Amino acid sequence: MTGEAVELSVQPAALAARALSCLIDYIAYSLVNVGLLIAMFWLLLKTSALNGLLLGSVITVMTISVFVLLPMLIEVLTHGRSLGKFALGLRIVRDDGGAVRLRHSFIRALLWPFEILSTGGGIAALSGLVSPQAKRLGDYLAGTMAVSERSVPPPPVHTHVAPQLQDWLSRTDVSALPDGLHRRIVTFLAMAPKLSIESRWQRAIELATELNPYVAPAPPEGTFPEQFLSAIVHRQRAAEVEKLRRRSARSAAFRAGVDTLPHGLRLTVGDQ
Repeated sequence: MTGEAVELSVQPAALAARALSCLIDYIAYSLVNVGLLIAMFWLLLKTSALNGLLLGSVITVMTISVFVLLPMLIEVLTHGRSLGKFALGLRIVRDDGGAVRLRHSFIRALLWPFEILSTGGGIAALSGLVSPQAKRLGDYLAGTMAVSERSVPPPPVHTHVAPQLQDWLSRTDVSALPDGLHRRIVTFLAMAPKLSIESRWQRAIELATELNPYVAPAPPEGTFPEQFLSAIVHRQRAAEVEKLRRRSARSAAFRAGVDTLPHGLRLTVGDQ
């Protein structure tokens, strides 16, 4: 339930899924950290600049970069994903369902070493156990939550194509959309009438920006973001309906061929 009293159709990630995702991320970041430290140690050794103070400083800077800055950067660039979350179908979103920004990812990444590394995940697990949405402390401070994109089907929503977009949509090439992006667009279109004007406009811009790389050519200049989203979802649904129609036609043709004897032969009661 958002601050505007709008119920979101999202499924909070289970604590076990978050724990496994965290383990995958920890292993991945640890391998990156070890690889960079080995490379840096070799470089310092080769240049004869190796000493205890410099080595300690390099280890500290490298560890902070890998376990704080790298997760933050990945989360921002992938709109709330990481290697572990991608593997388990999870995504970090704001409490209002919007995409996370640099501020949210920075707060989460800043507390990640404290919650996960220093306590072996104990603080994060304890927080997740008492939280109805399996949130860790970083989620509470950043105003975010982890959601599962594989469990709940998107809500029903009526879509339409604005008249000025009919011609553009007929010659538009739409790449396959990620399930998570399609789900978030449909969820937004379903709850858009309940949002405030400012929140609705901002959320539409975020989703349209994320959708734009999958559509070519871009919509005509002056197209409202929500019109763009509705038109693409309408196009995707029309393609699914056409695909089902063709599949049904092929199935009917196959059944007709099976039920018909070759060479014009007929099966009569006396032949049985």
